[in-house]
Amino acid sequence: MIENLIYDFDGTLSDTYPVVTKVFLGILKEQGISATYQEVYDLLKVSYGHALKHYGLYTPEFRALLDQRCAAAAMVDQKPFAEALELLRSAALTGKRNFIYTHSGKFVHDVIEKWGFTPYVTYTLDFSHGFPRKPDPTALHFLCEKFDIDASTALMVGDRDIDIEVGHNAGMKGCLFDPEGYYSDCKAEFRVNCLSDIIKLLDEVEL
Repeated sequence: MIENLIYDFDGTLSDTYPVVTKVFLGILKEQGISATYQEVYDLLKVSYGHALKHYGLYTPEFRALLDQRCAAAAMVDQKPFAEALELLRSAALTGKRNFIYTHSGKFVHDVIEKWGFTPYVTYTLDFSHGFPRKPDPTALHFLCEKFDIDASTALMVGDRDIDIEVGHNAGMKGCLFDPEGYYSDCKAEFRVNCLSDIIKLLDEVEL
C-alpha cells in the first residue's frame, strides 16, 4: 500500500509552465530573439536548460536570471493545479505522508504556505539542499534515510519522464501526471490526467 507520496512541484502540484513561458519570452525579447508561446512551452517541458540551449542562452548568467524572474513571478502569478490541495489533504488525513522534491529554490516554501499546502506536507526538499539534479537519486535516498521511508511504500509523482526515472533509480514506483500527453513513452507504473485520480490510487494500489 502507498504510505509515502513524493511530488515534483513545477508542473505537478503547481501549474508553473504558463508563468515560466511568459517569463522566458520576456528574456528572449530583450535579446532580440523571436519565438512563439507554444514553441517555448514545448522546450521548457523538456527542461529549462534545454530551452536555454535551444536559443543559445545556456550560461550561468541567463540561468540565474530565469530562476530569479520565475521566483518573483511565482508568488504573484502561479496557481496550483485543481485538486492539488484536496490530494494532499486526503493523503494526510488517511495517514499518508506527503513530500515535495523540486529543483526550484526556497521560494517554494512561501508559495505552498500561501496555497494552504504546508499543514499537509511533511518536508519540502528544494534546490538549495545542493543535491545532484534528477534523475540522480541522491536526494530521494536522503529523504528515505531522514524520514525512515521504505522505498517500496513510496510513490514518486511527477509531470516529466525524469521524475519517474529518479523514482525508479531510488527503488520507487512512479505516477506520471501528463494531461497534455508529452511523455507517451514514459515507463511509469501509473498515469493520471487529473490529480484527483491519485486519490483513488491511495488505498487501492499494492506497491
